[in-house]
Amino acid sequence: MNRKWKILMALVVFIILCVGIPFYFWYKAQQEKDAEAKYALLEEYNYAGGTLHMEANTSEYDQTGDPNDIELMPTDLTYELLQRWELIAEVIPTIDYPEDAVEEGDWLKVYNTLANNRFDMEEASEKLAEGATNETPESMVINSYIYKGMIRRNYFREFLEENGIEAPDQRRLE
Repeated sequence: MNRKWKILMALVVFIILCVGIPFYFWYKAQQEKDAEAKYALLEEYNYAGGTLHMEANTSEYDQTGDPNDIELMPTDLTYELLQRWELIAEVIPTIDYPEDAVEEGDWLKVYNTLANNRFDMEEASEKLAEGATNETPESMVINSYIYKGMIRRNYFREFLEENGIEAPDQRRLE
């Protein structure tokens, strides 16, 4: 009976090791994957809030630790950026404006749309610069305008005026 008991215990230990060790490593890998996803989402909220000039309410996140509990809140600067972006999107069809996401307050989607528009904005900026004389072309004129309201080239100011878009008074920005 003692020998049977030892064989049974050895078999149980063997099964536990065969199942337990892989499960342990799978569980650790899942924890790392979840931590990376959580960090990536926190970074996305951080970038979205900074880019869109938003404030963040983290009180619920501080309690739960779930990044989905972060609430991004638009500011006056956010609405000014959105207004500039919408006006540019109306006259340059290659630039997308996420009207539905803005109305729904889906700020991560708004941020991702803006980020995905970057190369289209640069390409459109370069096309605008093609007719410029006596000025150095700049591939970021549209980006600078949308993000900060800055107009650093006269040819871009003329473009805005031709399309009925009022340019901000640059004297207050200097």
